[in-house]
Amino acid sequence: MTKSPALYKSVGGVTIFKSIYINLVILALYRYNIFKVYLLFVNTICLEVTTLKRPTYDGIKFYSVYDWNIEEHLEKAAHILESFVEHEEYIEINRVLELHNIQKIFNSGVTSSVWGNEKTVQYKEMFSLFMKPFGKFFGQINDENFNEIYQSVCIGYVEDFWELFIKFKSFKKVSGQMLANYINDPETIHVLLQHEELVHAYSNELANILRISDLTPRLIIDKFLRKHDQKCLYNFPKELSSAEYEEILQKYIKSNTANLNDLQLLAHSLSSKECPISDKLRLSAKRACDTYWENRPFIGVQMEYGLGIKFADEPEIKSAQKLVNNTFLVTYDNKWLLNNLDYPTILNNFRYVFEQFDCCWRSTLVSIKSNLGCLESVLLTRGIKEFTKGIAFNTGENLSTMQVKGYYNILKHSGVRLEEVLKWFFEEYLLQEFDAKGFRFNPPSESTTLVEKCRTIASEMDGVLKQFRMYVQDGEIDRELFEISSEHIVFSNLSGFVKEKYAYGNNDDIEKEQFLLFSNQSLLCYIEKTQDRYSSFAELIIHEDVRLSDFREFQLIDIQWLIEHDIVEENLDGYLQLNAFKVFILKDLYDHDVICPQYYDDEFKDIINDWCQNGDLRLSDSLFSEPEQDYLNYELNKSTYSNGLDLRNKYAHSTYPEDEKIQEMDYMTLLKIMILVVTKINEEFCLKEQRIIEN
Repeated sequence: MTKSPALYKSVGGVTIFKSIYINLVILALYRYNIFKVYLLFVNTICLEVTTLKRPTYDGIKFYSVYDWNIEEHLEKAAHILESFVEHEEYIEINRVLELHNIQKIFNSGVTSSVWGNEKTVQYKEMFSLFMKPFGKFFGQINDENFNEIYQSVCIGYVEDFWELFIKFKSFKKVSGQMLANYINDPETIHVLLQHEELVHAYSNELANILRISDLTPRLIIDKFLRKHDQKCLYNFPKELSSAEYEEILQKYIKSNTANLNDLQLLAHSLSSKECPISDKLRLSAKRACDTYWENRPFIGVQMEYGLGIKFADEPEIKSAQKLVNNTFLVTYDNKWLLNNLDYPTILNNFRYVFEQFDCCWRSTLVSIKSNLGCLESVLLTRGIKEFTKGIAFNTGENLSTMQVKGYYNILKHSGVRLEEVLKWFFEEYLLQEFDAKGFRFNPPSESTTLVEKCRTIASEMDGVLKQFRMYVQDGEIDRELFEISSEHIVFSNLSGFVKEKYAYGNNDDIEKEQFLLFSNQSLLCYIEKTQDRYSSFAELIIHEDVRLSDFREFQLIDIQWLIEHDIVEENLDGYLQLNAFKVFILKDLYDHDVICPQYYDDEFKDIINDWCQNGDLRLSDSLFSEPEQDYLNYELNKSTYSNGLDLRNKYAHSTYPEDEKIQEMDYMTLLKIMILVVTKINEEFCLKEQRIIEN
C-alpha cells in the first residue's frame, strides 16, 4: 500500500512549555466503567418451549445443503425412493412428511455422486408422483381427525405439517374452535403467525387468545422491536389493534416473568405507527431493568473486565499488560507527552500514540461487524433501530475516552488547553498550510460549567462542519451566507474534496467471499488432517498444503464457487492457493467495513475499478465513511439509532443528566469526536494538495 500523507505539518514558532510536573506521575490509574458481560440462562428468543409431548420418528429431515448429515440422508432417501409405490395408502403422517423432506433435498440441487445421471433423473421424475399421496392425506383432515393427526407429528416435522396444511387448504375443513385448543401452545402459535393464510383463516380466535396470552408481549417485541438476521415473518390479526399493545406491554413489564432482554429493548425502542411506544412505557421498562436483579437470584455466568490507563515514566511510548481479574492496563510514557507539546504533535498523538486512526485515517472508534464474537451475534438481543455494540466496541469506547481525559489533564497541567489546539487548527493551521480562509472555532472558556462546555463544543462542531461544507462547495466561506444558514448537519450528506474516497461491498457475492474466507463460522476452515487448528479458510490455505480432495462434498460447493470467482485457484501441483491481491482487498474490507482506494497501489486499484464497474463495490465521496457516520449518529443524536447517546441534543435541549461525573465524561467524548472531525477535515486538505502536486 502507498504511504499515507503526514497528518499535521510543522508550522513552527510554538514554544514548548516546561512544566514543573515533568518528573511526576501526573495521572495514576484511570478506572472508568468496569463493564460486565452476563451469559444468562434465560430465553432470548421467544417461544422456544413446547408444551405438547410429541412422538419420536427417525426420519429424513432437510435443514440446508450445508448439513453434515446430508450424505447420510441421501443414502436413506435412495432406499425409500426405490420402494416407493404410487398408489400406496399412507396412514402415518410422519411418512408423508418424510417424503416432503426428500423432495426438499432434491429441490435444493444436492445429489449423491454415487447415483450417476440416470439414477438422479429417475429419482427427480418420481417427485411429481408425491403430490397424489400429499393431497389425499391432507384432503381428509377435518375437525374429527385433526386432533389425532396433529399430535402424531414428530417434533422435527411440525413446520412441514403446516406447510402442506396450507398448500392443500386443509384450514377450510378445520374450524377455529378446534384449532383454539392449540393456539395458546408456544410451538403452534409461533408457526401459525408466520403464515398469513392461517392468520386470516383464524383471525378472531387468534386475536382473542393474543389479548390474554402470556406469550403476546414477547411476540409483539419480536415482531416490531427486535432485530433479526432475516425478516420476522409474524403476522398479527387485524382484530388486534396496535392501540392495545401499550396495555399488554405495561402489564408484561410489571410481571415477574419479564425477560431482561425484552425490558432493555423496550427501554431503548423508538415509537412507530405499527407499535406505539410512549415515554411512560420506556421509563417503566428502564426502571424495571435497573431493579431487575433485586428480587431475583442470579442464574448464569458473570465475567468482569477491567480497563485502565496510566501515564508514567516508561521506556516505551505505549505498553500494555494484563492484571488480575481480567483487568488490562495500558501505560503511556509521560516524558514523551510532556516533551512534545507543540500543537501539530498533540494532534498527531491521537493517531500515532493513542491509535484512534489507522494507516488510512479511518477512525478505529467505530463498530465493525467482523469484531462481533460468535456468542455476541447469537445471544445478544438487538433492537431494529439499535446501534450494534459488542465487547470490542465497548472496550475501544472506554479506552479512547480515558485517553482523552488523561491527555486533557496532562496538557492542562502543562499550560495547554486542548480546546485552544482545536482553535489553532481551524484559524491558523488551515490558513497557513492550505490558504483556507474564513474558518472560525470558538471553544468554551475554562471558567464555564461542564454543561456550558458540552453545549458549546457540540454547537461549534456543527459550525465547523457547515463551514467545511461551504468551503468544498464554493471554494470560500461567505460569512454572511453562513450566518443566515439554518440547515441541519446530516453526516451522510457531507462530501469532501476527494472523489471516490471510500468503497463498500455492494452485493451478496462480496459478502459471501468475505464470510467464506475469513469468518470463524465458515465451514471451510475445518478438515480432518488439521481439525480446528485454523480459525478461517484463508488461514488454512496460507499455512497448509491442501487439495480439493481434503474437503467433504458439501464443502466443495463453496470452494468451487470461490474458484469460479477467481478468489481461489489450484496451482500446477494441485494445491489450493489464494488470489493474493483480491484477498488482500477483501480482508481490508472485512476488517473495516470500508476500504480507501486512494491509499492502494496501482495493481490493487485496477481490481477495485473492475469490481466497481461490475457492481461488486460502490464508491462514495463523503467526508466520513459509513461506519464513522453510524458512530457519529450513535454518539450525537437519536434520529438513526434508538439507543443513541444523544449528546448533542440533550445539552441543546437541557435534558442532560445532573450528575457532574457523567457531564465530564460526556465532554471528553465530545472532545474525542472533535478530534475525529479535525482529522477527517485535515485528511481532505492533505489529499487535495497531494493530487494537485501529482497533476
